[in-house]
Order: sequence, then C-alpha cells, then structure tokens
Amino acid sequence: MEDKMNNNVGSERNTRRELRRQRRIKAQITAYAITGVLGVSVISGAFFTVGKIVHAVKAYNAQVEEAVAEAREVDIEPAAVASPDENVTESEVMSTDAMLDHIVDTCISEMPIEDKVAGLFMISPEQLTGADAVIKAGATTQDALSTYAVGGLFYVSKNIKDEGQVKDLISSTSSMSKYPMFMSTTEVGGEKSVVASALSLEAVASPSELGASGNADEAYNTASRVANYLNSYGFNMNLGVNANLADGGNSFGTNSDTVSKMVSKTVEGLQSFGVSACLQYFPETINSGNNVEGLEDVLAPFRAGIDAGASMIMVCTAPSMGITGDDTPSCLSSTVIQDVLRGQLGYDGIIITDSLSDLADRYSPADSAVAAIQAGADMLFLPADFMESYNGVLAAVQNGTISEDRINESLKRIFRVKYANRVDEITGEN
Repeated sequence: MEDKMNNNVGSERNTRRELRRQRRIKAQITAYAITGVLGVSVISGAFFTVGKIVHAVKAYNAQVEEAVAEAREVDIEPAAVASPDENVTESEVMSTDAMLDHIVDTCISEMPIEDKVAGLFMISPEQLTGADAVIKAGATTQDALSTYAVGGLFYVSKNIKDEGQVKDLISSTSSMSKYPMFMSTTEVGGEKSVVASALSLEAVASPSELGASGNADEAYNTASRVANYLNSYGFNMNLGVNANLADGGNSFGTNSDTVSKMVSKTVEGLQSFGVSACLQYFPETINSGNNVEGLEDVLAPFRAGIDAGASMIMVCTAPSMGITGDDTPSCLSSTVIQDVLRGQLGYDGIIITDSLSDLADRYSPADSAVAAIQAGADMLFLPADFMESYNGVLAAVQNGTISEDRINESLKRIFRVKYANRVDEITGEN
C-alpha cells in the first residue's frame, strides 16, 4: 500500500512538473510574440496606441516573472522516488510540432483583422509602395508595411542592382515588418534566373539541362547552390520550381518519371538549405480537357514534390475543364483546390494563386481575390490592384461573406512555414 501511495505521489508530481513546464514555455512564447510586435510598434509608432503599449509592457513583465518563478519551482522541487518517469524529455513536455502550433496560434491571436487579411497577399514592392522600381527600403516602405502587413514580397530583376544593395533592401524591409515575411523571387536556373542574371553570377544548370541529364542528384546539388546564394542575399522563398511536363528551359521535360525525380530533389535541395520551395503551376498551364484520371502523369511530379515537403504550390489561372466542367480559372475553383489538391493529393501546405492580374479581363481585383479565398487558396499573388483586392477581402470578412476562421485557417498554414525553423530560438530550448 505504501509503495502504491509513493507511486501515486510521484506520478502526480511528475504531472505537475510537466504542466508547469508547459506553462513556462507558453509564457515565453507569448512574451516573445508581444515583445516582437511591441518592438516594431515602437519603431513605426503605428500599431499600438500608448494605452496598448503600457498594457503590453505590463503583460510582458508579468509573464516573465511567472516564467522565472515557475522555472525555479521546477528546478528546486525535490525529486520523487527514482523511476524511469523522472527522465522527462522535452518531447514529452511539449513536442516541437506542438510548440510550433502554439507559436502560430499565439501570433494569430494577437493580430487585428486588417493585418490578418494583408498577411494573405504576396505582392511586388512597387504595389506596396506605389514607386516605379523599388531598390531601397526607406520611410515609404516602413509606412506602407505599418498599414499593410503583407505576407510576402516578390522581387524581380529591376529590384536588384548589386549584392550590397539587394542585401540591404531585403534586410531593411524584413526588419520593418510586424511579422515574418516571405521574401521571394523566381530562380529557375540557367539564363532565366532572376537573381543570378541580375548580379552576373555563374549560372547553374537549367531545368531542361538537368532533365536531359537524368541525374536527380545533380538536381539536388544545383538547388542547394541556388539556395545558398539566395539565402546569402536574404531570400527565403523560391517560386520557380516547375513541376509541369513541357519542353523548354524552365521545365525538366516531358517524361513524368524523370520530372518527378527532378522536382523531388529540387525541393529537398532548396529546403535543406533554408529556402522554401513553391511548385508551379498546378495542375497544368494549358487546359487539356482531361479529367483527374487522364492527368495521372501530369499530377505525378506534384505528388513527388508534396512527398518531398514542398512548402507551397501555385495554382494556375488557366481553367481545368476536364476537372471542373466549366471555364472557372483553376485558382478560383474549389474543385481543383479542395477536391483534387487537398483531397486527392493530400496536400496541407500553402496554396497560392498564380498572378491574379491575369484575370483582370474577367474579374475585378476584389472579386478574384474573394473568389480565390472562398475556393480554398491561402495566399493571393500579384493582384491587378492590391488596394482594391485587399479592401475587397477585408469587406468580405467584415460582412460575413468570408469567416475570420477561414482567414485564420490560411494564416496557420502560412505561419507554420515561417516559424518552422525558429521554434528553438523562440522557446530558448537550444
């Protein structure tokens, strides 16, 4: 009986210790989120009123004191009778995945709806600032990001003049944002690589050259070299992984098996070295009229990229009439996005539209943006008019056409990618 009582006491003590440690980690995460946002608000002067700043400071101080007290309590509490349960691992306290979920939920819970909506957009720096060609981030960029906390920016050759300039541009812009951003470009390899061409870097092999070689390991090596120099300049997202079956320099070829292997290794090479990979263009760039069964070879490279862990997939603006039965653009179709990409292919990463400006002759900027979110897209890429698109989605949320839960669903996918490699940094559990 005495042994049983001791075991019960030890078990309860272990449970209390784990609960306290969980609360300590959560307090640290919450404090990090508050101070991160607060730091930006002090710089920008636009996010918090004075009252909210005072409230945030008090909340932060209280959470730090609680975290310290709980940490001390955990450290000084006498150990129970030695048992295997005493060797509590970090994964038993809270898994990395659970920590990531909590970080994401905490960040989203702190965001006003205006920031949530802006976080769904990936636009050009020119759309953000109104300038003709952005090569430097200054007061105009700061003011714009304080008002419109976009989820990502897309850079092209006109934004890149030299190595020092582009490093400063991306670093300065990132530091001005309230939240982590995707700093993206399209680096496909070969002559059409945006960054390498703009900076006169030695070109890596093009997708067509890699496909012709049939050497998937070289695709990995090429992608890792691309990731290394993109990383060095501050880019964290490459939109240029072409998973379509096609001839030409931007594609790996027309053989489904070969392209699948190349796509898989390219995704691995980019993401192993800190650059998220986006597969283009789901399901195909030209409407073939084929149904899902008839597109089996076409979809195979996307399946391979999904299996390799691709962070993002771009859905094309072309219709997929064999799938949908009508001429709805694929990126505005719930059948393409929800039934096929999410359902049949099992993809739960970020889904981004292709350039919504391509649909300007059929839809207003607001209508295409709202339709894309309703169809299941997470991010909106290069709308014809950012302000009109943003205001359209915001109005749709405010009037109940789109629920805030639907916006949060997409933000969770977006922030899981953005914070995936920062869990240890945030929790201090290195």
